[in-house]
Amino acid sequence: MPPVVIILNASLSNISSIASTGKPPAVILGKYATTGLGVCRCFGKENVPTLWIDTNPRQTGFLSKYCTAALTCPHPKENEEAYIEFLVDVGEKLPHKGVLFPLGDIELTALLKSQKRLQQYYHFPGADFSITQLLLNKKKFYQTLAQYHVSHPLTFFPQHESDVASVSAEMSYPCILKPVNSESFRVAFNTKFFRATSRKELLENYQKALSKNQEVIIQEIIPGDARQMYGFNAYYDRSFTPHGICMFRRIREWPPLSGNGVCIEHVSIPEFEPLVSSFMKKIQYHGIVDVEIKQDPRDNTFKLIEINPRCWMQVTFPLAYGNNIPYLAYLDAVGYSLDTSTPSVTNATWTFILQDIPAALRGISCGDLTFNEWIRSYKGKKEYAIFSWDDPLPFVGRFPSIIHHLSHY
Repeated sequence: MPPVVIILNASLSNISSIASTGKPPAVILGKYATTGLGVCRCFGKENVPTLWIDTNPRQTGFLSKYCTAALTCPHPKENEEAYIEFLVDVGEKLPHKGVLFPLGDIELTALLKSQKRLQQYYHFPGADFSITQLLLNKKKFYQTLAQYHVSHPLTFFPQHESDVASVSAEMSYPCILKPVNSESFRVAFNTKFFRATSRKELLENYQKALSKNQEVIIQEIIPGDARQMYGFNAYYDRSFTPHGICMFRRIREWPPLSGNGVCIEHVSIPEFEPLVSSFMKKIQYHGIVDVEIKQDPRDNTFKLIEINPRCWMQVTFPLAYGNNIPYLAYLDAVGYSLDTSTPSVTNATWTFILQDIPAALRGISCGDLTFNEWIRSYKGKKEYAIFSWDDPLPFVGRFPSIIHHLSHY
């Protein structure tokens, strides 16, 4: 059954399916269809009701059989006050206190800034604003990594154009200008960062960022391709103990050099857990983490690239070997005990076929990949970003856009 969709209306009187379960709903917030769909499926497989709230009434994730109900809300960036008012109105009508799962930094920031007001109606499965900001604000993040002597890319924090001129003499090219606030930068420029191949381009990109009041940092690009990129995912409880640990390596990414892992495989790297856990304890963070780590081929060390304090695109991948990280966060938030068993790990991959096709075709055209290697990369148990035999409607809903994309390859 498709979910009930209510346009800019917080009346939940006709959504009896949430109340009938007797369980607190998982409240999914945001526009990222692939991530949100994955979170929906994580909860659906545990029979937890889900309420997905987004600005887009045509969100294809709403078609999931695991999306119990859906609401269209004001935009959290364009009208944060109305967004919070909407959530309060929803919270007052929910049969049980909801558990919040924001999909993006904009939603997460808005929620944490209004945490005192919202906590009457919702559980927050994560640390408060001041601690989470150490991860969201990239300037604070890299300064904190340096403070605790955690390996990371060479990074500079320019305050003026003269600082950029000085840094430009020390940088090797290409390098990147990375935003301090990722979501705001993405909205302004529709990209994750600027890439500079020369001193001149570095200065021009800095001025471009300033033109839209975007604060940036300057960072080296660690050599290597997608296969040097690793992920570490877990839920950290209030004693800073990790649960549901998942580690993976990218096989392919899209777009190249700046995108997400669109085909990934399970790995086990012993160094990752103590590296991340030590940092989490030092900053006193609890909650979901999506950690990006790159192995530097110049010295084979692992360097922290980013830590996202929320759910991530490949969130269903741990399900392939028995871990359900959003559900662990949910259980802890509502006061239930966590399963501390260690699932057996199988040979598994996760693939976003729609974006993996151009990634693979690019690799073949560049001579970095053969057709047989492409096919063999799908070995073992498979999880897909959108397609699912037991939940096909989201894939069907995106079929027109899939055909459009395929026609351009």
